[in-house]
Amino acid sequence: MKACPPILLIVFNRPNLAAKVFDSIRRQRPAKLYIAADGPRDPRIYPNDGSRCVECCQLAEKIDWPCQVFTRFSKSNLGCGIGVSSAVTWFFENEESGIILEDDCLPADDFFPFCAELLEIYRNKNEVMSICGNIFGSPKSAEACGGYSYAFGRYAQVWGWASWARAWKLYQYDVGIAADDFHHFKTSGVSIVQQKIHQERVKSTLAPDGQDTWDYQWQFAVLKHGGLVACPSVNLISNIGFGEDATHTKRLNSQIAEASTGRLAAPLKHPPVLGESPALNRIYAEHMFGRASKLHRKFLKSWLRSLFGF
Repeated sequence: MKACPPILLIVFNRPNLAAKVFDSIRRQRPAKLYIAADGPRDPRIYPNDGSRCVECCQLAEKIDWPCQVFTRFSKSNLGCGIGVSSAVTWFFENEESGIILEDDCLPADDFFPFCAELLEIYRNKNEVMSICGNIFGSPKSAEACGGYSYAFGRYAQVWGWASWARAWKLYQYDVGIAADDFHHFKTSGVSIVQQKIHQERVKSTLAPDGQDTWDYQWQFAVLKHGGLVACPSVNLISNIGFGEDATHTKRLNSQIAEASTGRLAAPLKHPPVLGESPALNRIYAEHMFGRASKLHRKFLKSWLRSLFGF
């Protein structure tokens, strides 16, 4: 088994969740662990942030295996966008490749050797830009991978992922006018309506009151540069952070909250060619943008209202 790659753990103010992810990392005993923590928000509005952020930073004191530890603890709150993206940049300024986990992304044990093997195999394959562990617990993922341990999609899912410094260099937090070019969003297996929704979400990050996020920009970088994302045939990440204290994933009854994880049979069965799976693209699009059939009906109703006034 290959040694565990360097890991970046990104935390904020949820020490109970961060501790669970930390325990999953402890079982792997990586030789290098980076911990990035965002600072507390305004104490007049968020009085508990201070103590909770301190608890998250204290995870660095609980490392009980031989390990080089690197920390980046912010005194002020940078937010979900700059806070996370700058932490990833810091990580890849120091490592050629590695794994990135946020405090609500709980990995199965098989996630780590999966990333380790693919990081090595595709190290010099520039078209492969990311490796993800989350496939939303979808029962369609194995079929989409065609009998192999993984397949390639176009959407960079970030609930537990790995990449290379060579790929992250293409990331731009401010995507600029490039997001106006619909050509970048054309994806095999995904409807035009879903592609349009994705474009609007990326463009929303540019607005003064837009989404404070970083991941749509990473997805856009992969799409813009024709990149591929390796996705496992079984779900290897469970997002345990759904709830009122979450920034974006607030719906406790979401179908993708705390999705079950599986096991990847060893040795891995590698796909023989580098090419995208339209079925994998559809799995992501339907979970994140909505089912194509429902979106088409909604679009048709809106068009009829505008045309006939009812």
